[in-house]
Amino acid sequence: MAIFSAALIPHWVRTYAAVILAVSLAVNLITSFSLYVQALTIPGMKSTFDLSYTTVFVLVVALSVSRVVSGLLSGAAASRYGGRWMVISSIFVQAVAMALLGWSPSYWVALGAMIAVGVSSGASLTPMMGMLAPWFRATDRGVAAGIAASGGSLAIIFTGVIVPPLTGVFGDEAWRYTWYVLAATSVVIGLVCVGFIREAPSSPAPPSGNQPAATTPSPAPGRRGPAGWPVQVYTNPYVWLITGMAFCSGFVHGILTSSYGAYLEVEHGTDVAVVGALFMLIGVLSIGSGVASGALSDRVGRGLAFGATFLIEVACHSLFWLVPELLFFIIASVLAGFALRATYTICAAAAGDFVPVFMAPAAFGLMGMGAGIGGTISPAISGPIADATGTLRWSFAMAAGAALVGACLGFRLHFMTRNRIPGAHGSAASPA
Repeated sequence: MAIFSAALIPHWVRTYAAVILAVSLAVNLITSFSLYVQALTIPGMKSTFDLSYTTVFVLVVALSVSRVVSGLLSGAAASRYGGRWMVISSIFVQAVAMALLGWSPSYWVALGAMIAVGVSSGASLTPMMGMLAPWFRATDRGVAAGIAASGGSLAIIFTGVIVPPLTGVFGDEAWRYTWYVLAATSVVIGLVCVGFIREAPSSPAPPSGNQPAATTPSPAPGRRGPAGWPVQVYTNPYVWLITGMAFCSGFVHGILTSSYGAYLEVEHGTDVAVVGALFMLIGVLSIGSGVASGALSDRVGRGLAFGATFLIEVACHSLFWLVPELLFFIIASVLAGFALRATYTICAAAAGDFVPVFMAPAAFGLMGMGAGIGGTISPAISGPIADATGTLRWSFAMAAGAALVGACLGFRLHFMTRNRIPGAHGSAASPA
């Protein structure tokens, strides 16, 4: 029985890769708060500073754009210089920025702090996710990325746990204390990063006993240093194809997060408690969906996993669009939970598949840029259409169309790579 149980435990659990994975989950948690907590803190900021909806939108866009740009640049820099100290310093800068945001006496200070939060969160998350690749075999990266990505799902859940009690105590000023709590949490996670983050070893450790031979990464092809700017990333057709899928995913999720509550509650009279419960359900289901989609991509390939995920998105948003009734809202929400973190996970897993693994942060940064652009422009497009037609239904029609395009790109990737040996480009280790 003991031998059977040991066989079910992944080999990397007994290596330092498991520690790196735990730290990655924590970094995902604290950097994702900056995205999801806005839904509950922006109303208080609006009241405190007497803002219009336009100025509130500027705050949201400022964080999103600064996070995308920072992720792209930090990914390239981490591929050249290494990501350890970039992640550590960015986490502490994020703590200061969050505290400044909570203290901010005016809108303009809040805007500057919001930009700083976006820059620091992007500069910590992208290198951290890219650093996963060298620690894992190509056939293990999907599961690893899914576990790390579950930190983002936990952020959705914890936001609903933290903010309401603070609101009950502090009222309209609760948004300030929320950011103070997140700043303190960032400091704790920053200290964890100082103690436990390591760059990937440059050579594999020799096996001992029953330990598999490939428990640490092999040297990555290519080099890091003054001549090591990741040009291969920006000329790689596979990376750009995945970036296109990331754009489709960001487009879809931008519509979901911006339209979900208003569509169910305002247009169709769904009780606010039911809407909140369904949104929490999406967060809970997304925890398992990231791990499951990552494992699926390890087994059947990234392309098929992308395709399957986007087909779920097509079904989800088609239900919102075509059958606007409570039963189908519930079914669509379940499907949304299955897909919410899936594309993010598969992108993170694929970041080291097609380039040398030390360039994985740059590849993931490019993919993140695609997702960020998609998530920024989709609400800007769907809003005027909703104003012109008087309904958000056509927003979900656009989301279904974008998901269909993503599915086609996923199957295209599958056909391009179906004869490719896993880990052929910068794998941490060849499959055993």
